[in-house]
Amino acid sequence: MRGNPIFQIGTLLIAILFAGVLVAAVLDRSHQAESGPRVPDEPASSSNTVPALLTLTLSAPASSLTFTEPSGRVITIPTGSGLEIEEDVELGIQDFSWSASMAITWQDSPSSHHFLRIDLEPENDKLKSAHILLDFPGDVRDHPITADFNPGT
Repeated sequence: MRGNPIFQIGTLLIAILFAGVLVAAVLDRSHQAESGPRVPDEPASSSNTVPALLTLTLSAPASSLTFTEPSGRVITIPTGSGLEIEEDVELGIQDFSWSASMAITWQDSPSSHHFLRIDLEPENDKLKSAHILLDFPGDVRDHPITADFNPGT
């Protein structure tokens, strides 16, 4: 090679820099084309809700009963004078489990001791039923509940 070595090194460095900028631009365009336009995520409660039959067995009539899922969705169960309530509900299930916080107000003395049995039977054949038995000294607010529907356990 002939010529000034400083000029040769400078030209080589400029060529390498230009090639690097060109490769970075091509990679950036291909990354943008793969991801496409950004679509907002759907709420978790709509994509993984499962219809289920909820059966409640109460030791005394309740005046109100609600379940609040972590997504903020509230399931209100109509109450009356009966001790057994059946209601079709949709549960927000993630990783084969359902969690919620429960609030219950009893019709009789709020300081009386009560129990509540919750039976959940999902309509999805791949999920097993869950049964929960709770014992309360009176009215309850924000009591955590978790039901496992994993057929492998």
